[in-house]
Amino acid sequence: MKTTLINLIFLTTISIATYGQDTIVLKKAILGTFHTENKTFNGLSFGFASTMPDDRNVKTNGLRLEIPGIGFLSFMGNGFPNAKEPFDLTNHRFSEVVNGLNISTGSWCDCNYNGLTIAAVGQYGKLGQGFSLAGGWNIIDKQNGLQIALIANSSYYMNGVQISAFNYINTGNGLQIGIFNKSENFKGIQIGLWNVNQKRKLPLINWNFTE
Repeated sequence: MKTTLINLIFLTTISIATYGQDTIVLKKAILGTFHTENKTFNGLSFGFASTMPDDRNVKTNGLRLEIPGIGFLSFMGNGFPNAKEPFDLTNHRFSEVVNGLNISTGSWCDCNYNGLTIAAVGQYGKLGQGFSLAGGWNIIDKQNGLQIALIANSSYYMNGVQISAFNYINTGNGLQIGIFNKSENFKGIQIGLWNVNQKRKLPLINWNFTE
């Protein structure tokens, strides 16, 4: 009994120590740069040229301002990568979470946008919940809501509405409006000059509401 109690105390101590090492406390501020790590901004965060490999663990509740963002170079790579790879966000830790408004020439990061994200040229994000708008290319791996761009929208998972000259969805539900619309596994309606889904290819309007 005594040995069992000692072992239990030992294991409990180890568990608490391990948990303490994994727990990250986010420091809070009203104003500052999102290039810091483990920070929550309740107000305004700002910076320039955020990049994909970062693991900064930053949260902005309010306004995130990025000028210039690396997405303003997206025209050089025809919008950079399309969202064509499946992924799982169950336990994903985003580099940044933005709850509110993101304004940039083009944010290109492992970001979760909750609210409105606006890019003058091109932008990329991992998850968009709300409204994403871009002047050129708008690539959000998983978009729930409204996605609008002048040149092209691309999402692997999409639930909502895409409006652009060229629209691409791998899996999702909703509505595509553009010159050319393409989907691989999609339930909804496509309106455009040429529309492609898993069932058929049609001009003007196309649809699918089955598996």
